[in-house]
Amino acid sequence: MSVRADAENLRLIPIFRDCDPVALQVMAFAAERQNFLQNEALFKEEQPARSAYFIMNGQVSLRQRGAEVGVAVPGSMLGETAMIGSSTYSLTAVATESVATARIDQALFRRVVAEYPEFGRAVAFAISRKLETTVRELDQVRVMMTRGRRLSDF
Repeated sequence: MSVRADAENLRLIPIFRDCDPVALQVMAFAAERQNFLQNEALFKEEQPARSAYFIMNGQVSLRQRGAEVGVAVPGSMLGETAMIGSSTYSLTAVATESVATARIDQALFRRVVAEYPEFGRAVAFAISRKLETTVRELDQVRVMMTRGRRLSDF
């Protein structure tokens, strides 16, 4: 694939949707291509999160505490918060077939943000929107659980 096509694929990821295409091309060009064999882990739950992985080809099983909780296909981004700060991976990602990725580590992400500040602002805004949505969803779950407890008291 060309750098331009890779950048357009990155643009499909919600946190990159409103980003400058030139910044995405720089990131696509500089991202490390990494291949994984079937049953090879991209990363493991509780490991320090140092990189995000854009799935270019293949399929990845997402596991939590050993149980499959989802599947990532081409066009998926895994571990996106690892680009921004220090955390651990909340899942284990295992290739279910040969997988090709573009790995974006914190250093690369920070270099692109330093060179293209508008890119950094766009990503920060997208993450902020995502966080707001998550908090709203958690509040809804909390309300449902509270109501459920009250009903069970009867």
